Amino acid sequence: MSNSGMTTIEVKRINRSKVYQMIYEKRVISKQELAQELHMGLTTVTQNLKALEEDGWIHRTGYYESTGGRKAQAIEIIPNARTAIGAFVLKRSILLAAMDLYGNVIAQKTVAETFSATESYYQFLGKEIMRFANHAESNPDKISGVGIAIQGILSPDRSKIQYGKLLQHTGLDIADLTRYIPYPCFMEHDSKAAALAEIWDQPQLSDAIVFLLNRNLGSALVIHGEVHQGKSMHSGTIEHMCIVPDGKPCYCGGRGCLETYCSAESLQDQIQDRSFEAFFASVRENEPQSKAIWEEYLSNLAAAIRNVNTVIDSDVILSGFLVPYLTEADLEFLRQKVTELPFFAERNITILRGKHGEFAPAIGAALPFVKSTVEGI
Repeated sequence: MSNSGMTTIEVKRINRSKVYQMIYEKRVISKQELAQELHMGLTTVTQNLKALEEDGWIHRTGYYESTGGRKAQAIEIIPNARTAIGAFVLKRSILLAAMDLYGNVIAQKTVAETFSATESYYQFLGKEIMRFANHAESNPDKISGVGIAIQGILSPDRSKIQYGKLLQHTGLDIADLTRYIPYPCFMEHDSKAAALAEIWDQPQLSDAIVFLLNRNLGSALVIHGEVHQGKSMHSGTIEHMCIVPDGKPCYCGGRGCLETYCSAESLQDQIQDRSFEAFFASVRENEPQSKAIWEEYLSNLAAAIRNVNTVIDSDVILSGFLVPYLTEADLEFLRQKVTELPFFAERNITILRGKHGEFAPAIGAALPFVKSTVEGI
């Protein structure tokens, strides 16, 4: 890139960013390696390292082994130079996560509280986020922002909830929800936030279908590494795909939606008073009734994976509450079900377990602040 026509300040800003980004990418690097990788003069690299160190973004962590001359210093970013907070607002709880600059989770918390579109709830949310943020990072100036994942379809400008049947919050103004949060805020649909979290950990996947196996089912599409929103923010709502015509009634007003067969709540309805721990223990012990319920669940999920793959030929990531209960045998059962039809037999569809369980939406909601901080240095 030519620096022609740029001011001295602009050139300095670009060089500073290049130096930081290279350290971030390499994790550990020496000054000499930076100069070589960036084709930048050693004096310029030294000046930028000094500025970044003084501003608290990087530190020197030791020395490389000598190759005959003076030992080179090892340089790394300071991962906790900034902390991003994520909050997942649910019907009966709030899940909180704090992230460092590499997107590592440094703290998590679950707070029991029933959602309501009321001033008292907004105050409670702000207070709990502040308390959690102070626990995760003692210096409030180091909090880069708060991302909020919430059920419901956002308006294209993310200012309102345009459809919110589950939480009964259609029309909710986001400014009201975040009124008591003294940091920059970002809002995302819960399933799309979960997709952000899972794709962050699977950078090799350019495209993916993400199923959020939570109390209520969710889903999202990742295309070319980005979560697809769609013209009216409805893209990826696979939970309302009909898989059983005239089947069970769904909260959306339809019947036979995937939500009514593959949400954790639909599974709870079938296992009744048993806990999920007890149910899955009986599945692993091959108890006939439990095994039949679980295999029906997986078969319905496989049908949805096939249906979506007729439109978007992509790998699959399973995220959310039920994922910790999934075994490799379950994934293999799913793969076999997906490919048992001749049309799908030759497809190499990878089905992966997500890494964050029910906290995935909270983690994903925080990641835009991680990304914007790193890119803005």
